[in-house]
Amino acid sequence: MESQESLKNENNDEHTLKRNLHSWHVLGLSMADVSPTMAVLLLTAGVFSVGGTFAIGSNLILAVIVVMIAFTLGELSSMYPFSGGMYSLVSNVLPKPLSWIAMFNFLIQGIILPASFALGIADFLRDLIPGIHVSNQVVALITLTLAMIIAIMRVELGAWVTFTMVIVEVGVLVTVIISAFINPHQSFMNVTFHPVMLKDGHLGPVTFGIMIATLAPAFNVINGYDAVLGFSEEMKGGPRALAKTVIMAAVLAAVLIIIPLIAGVIAAPDLEKFFSSNAPIVYSVKQALGPQAGALINIGAIIALFNAALSMFMYFSRVFYATGRDNIWTPAFNKALFKLNKHRVPAVGVMVLFIPSIVFLFVSQLNWLIIFAGTVITVVYFFIGLAGIWSRINNKTAERPYKMPLWPLPSLIVVLFTGFAFVTQETQYLIGEIILATASLICYAFFSRTNNSAKVNDKVVTDAK
Repeated sequence: MESQESLKNENNDEHTLKRNLHSWHVLGLSMADVSPTMAVLLLTAGVFSVGGTFAIGSNLILAVIVVMIAFTLGELSSMYPFSGGMYSLVSNVLPKPLSWIAMFNFLIQGIILPASFALGIADFLRDLIPGIHVSNQVVALITLTLAMIIAIMRVELGAWVTFTMVIVEVGVLVTVIISAFINPHQSFMNVTFHPVMLKDGHLGPVTFGIMIATLAPAFNVINGYDAVLGFSEEMKGGPRALAKTVIMAAVLAAVLIIIPLIAGVIAAPDLEKFFSSNAPIVYSVKQALGPQAGALINIGAIIALFNAALSMFMYFSRVFYATGRDNIWTPAFNKALFKLNKHRVPAVGVMVLFIPSIVFLFVSQLNWLIIFAGTVITVVYFFIGLAGIWSRINNKTAERPYKMPLWPLPSLIVVLFTGFAFVTQETQYLIGEIILATASLICYAFFSRTNNSAKVNDKVVTDAK
């Protein structure tokens, strides 16, 4: 049986990621994961349906929370600049049972979400080209296969592809903003500070209770900026540069999402029709720029969804690579995950994501799992906030290349907010989380008996400095 120590000491092309990426490469990869076009055009619909124009207020509040999360991620990632992303942070700080719960909640996103993105592409492609007569699953399968092929190639290729498509996404978002300048119909002050929503077919004021209920779904809109951390071992500049990049990614994500969101509301000529639409922002753009804008929106959505699927394959494959290096699973599986292909990419990790994603294309419960993904995201960020507090208390003498300002306030805000967002979830999703947490603890008990989970990451830290 090959030990973890021997695996980690094989510091060669088979096991060592290469530092070929600059900060802007990694920013592009993280923005692909954020997918601001998808967030504005698709994810905001659920927030509008719950809270009306308080979607603006809730996302402004969430922008503050996002920055607090980024401060916490910045400090922890500067201490543990490993490719496992948020998994590496919690696994190095929190007690093992808690870190396993966080890990399972984190990893499941990388399997569920690419499948949902690929199926979404099929819907938009059908709207763009009505003559397509193949099933959504076939289109989604082709999409995932293309994303998988790019993901197992050199990381620079994936970075360039995602960065280019992010530029296109920004162009679509600029179109949304232009629609507000061309045809402003709503007052920013009114829709923000006197929010209204659709009640029984008529507009009515948003109550305080509705405002509270809007925060949880809004939490899923500005998300994905943590993807910076998945490329920690391939980015040049050291731990402090890594911390600054993840904070920059969080701020950029908030700006790229909130400004077009506000513009879409301002451009809405009829708020009742706006709230009744399956895609409210798309409704505003079409009303302002005409039906021909629909083709541009469809193209933007297709690019955004493909970009998100590709970036998740690239990000989470590196998380699985890190779990193999940390000797989390069985020895044989650890060795396979920890080995890189000729392009210095964790190809086995990509396949671990690709194969179950294909299965999920044909699972009737996928819609439930997509909504459940919002719950698991909340749980992961709860543990990140907890780790930000735990690390300072339990490891006072550790070197921190970047220190979050006003500690413990940022981490405490994250814990309180995510805790509140979690307990206000529907019962079915809370039950799903209990089942997932139980499964993670069972796996922890099993795998902890079959391996030695001590980490030897000193070489990675040294190379990062």
